[in-house]
Amino acid sequence: MNENFSLISGISILAIVMYDFFYTTMSGSGAAMLTRFFSLVSHKIIKLGVKLIGRSIFSYSGLIVNLVVFSAWVMMVWVGLYLVYSSDQASIVSSSGLVATSTERFYFAGYTLSTMGLGDFKPISPSFKILTSIFSFFGFIFFTTAMTYLISVSNAVIHKRSLALAIRNLGTNPEEVAKNLVNKSPSYCYQKFSSLQEMIDTHTVNHEAYPVLHYYGNADYTSSFSINLASLDEAISQILGDITLKDFHLEITPLRSSINHLLLHMEHNFHRTLDKDVAPDFPLPKPNKYLIDPLENDMLLQHRRSIIGGLLKNEGFRWKDVYS
Repeated sequence: MNENFSLISGISILAIVMYDFFYTTMSGSGAAMLTRFFSLVSHKIIKLGVKLIGRSIFSYSGLIVNLVVFSAWVMMVWVGLYLVYSSDQASIVSSSGLVATSTERFYFAGYTLSTMGLGDFKPISPSFKILTSIFSFFGFIFFTTAMTYLISVSNAVIHKRSLALAIRNLGTNPEEVAKNLVNKSPSYCYQKFSSLQEMIDTHTVNHEAYPVLHYYGNADYTSSFSINLASLDEAISQILGDITLKDFHLEITPLRSSINHLLLHMEHNFHRTLDKDVAPDFPLPKPNKYLIDPLENDMLLQHRRSIIGGLLKNEGFRWKDVYS
């Protein structure tokens, strides 16, 4: 391998993966290009698993996403450092003074990243000594930051499931949810609207900060976010479409707006994973009045259903499951 090409390639790979890693884990503004790509790869692996072994694969969706993304980061840093070391093949030697082979340089690069010390090989050029010390330190930062990031994602996953269960406690289908949202005392209803709005806003913020959250599914029907979100949104459509419930329209508008923001975020940032061709499965609301939404700035019913339909399909559901 040409030594200049090896050096340029190694530096380029290291620069790209380090930017991707630090932007994703420390910016709080989403994921960089590589993380988005490997998250999408994990999504395709999960969808393939659903076809092969069924919905039970969603129990491992978080594990699959984390392993794919984390492994990609590790391997790219490892390969990039190896290529830099390969730009001067005589600069890494064994404890007996023999020049390291290609395999031994690859081993040394991985050993350096593991922060375990130099082992039985060592750099002899000043520049490689400095490079080795830098990446030994980077290895410590890398694994510590990655674990901190995964803990934050885990907390966001717990909140996502808590939100799903909070909706589920209102009912198992849109009719039940709508009934329980409006058939209580006004103070209870307004408190519930406010609580759900706050939880949805928090989930949206988490989703924007940790986009890998989108690829976490759930094998359990009751704690599935997509199917419970669908029930809540359909219930709100029914409330807003019922002129006899106009006293609730103003109070439920902020909750509807929070869902709108979440759906638009999903559509804008995850359009590649939202299979929105689900029109044949749209349930027809029983009373025609539910087809009319009085909010002028609200998303059209068909538009919001297409986005939610994509979320449902990502977790192996159909619209008929929402109304069953």
